[in-house]
Amino acid sequence: MTPMHVTILFGCLFSTSALADTTSTFTLPSDVDVTIVESVFDKEMFTIERCSSSGSICRINGRFPYGMDFNVPKTYVKSITISYQGTAYALDVTDMYDAWGDRPLQYPGGVPYFGGKCFDKKNCQFRGRFSSAAGAFVAEWRIVDAVAIRTVLTFSDDVVHLFGEYIDPPEYD
Repeated sequence: MTPMHVTILFGCLFSTSALADTTSTFTLPSDVDVTIVESVFDKEMFTIERCSSSGSICRINGRFPYGMDFNVPKTYVKSITISYQGTAYALDVTDMYDAWGDRPLQYPGGVPYFGGKCFDKKNCQFRGRFSSAAGAFVAEWRIVDAVAIRTVLTFSDDVVHLFGEYIDPPEYD
């Protein structure tokens, strides 16, 4: 058995929530490995306010949820991990729901959903397009001097469109 298979087996044996996790792993053209883990949304783990089809503004844990409209989400992003040349970073995934599912990094002939690169082991930038239709949202992260920060989280149509056109962030100084 490979180490990855051992980890999956261990997680399945000792964690009931591991069975509900969905993991998407891919390598960007810039040789950065990305792992996105989504988990089934368990209402008991969150404080939910006004999430219904009545048109009220939903709050989960007191904050606005991205990726769904009105109703309670089906999944939440548990983690996004970026790995480059042996260094790994956990990206901020708070407030991200119904984000990835089972879609690929890019549909044939289509626009990719996640992009970015590392300039070295301590400085990187990434963008992601998540969810679909009315729940679509985007996020952007920067890793600066080995500190990961999320710089954008929005469902603004113009920013979602911009990230659709330019999934790889512009280089910065």
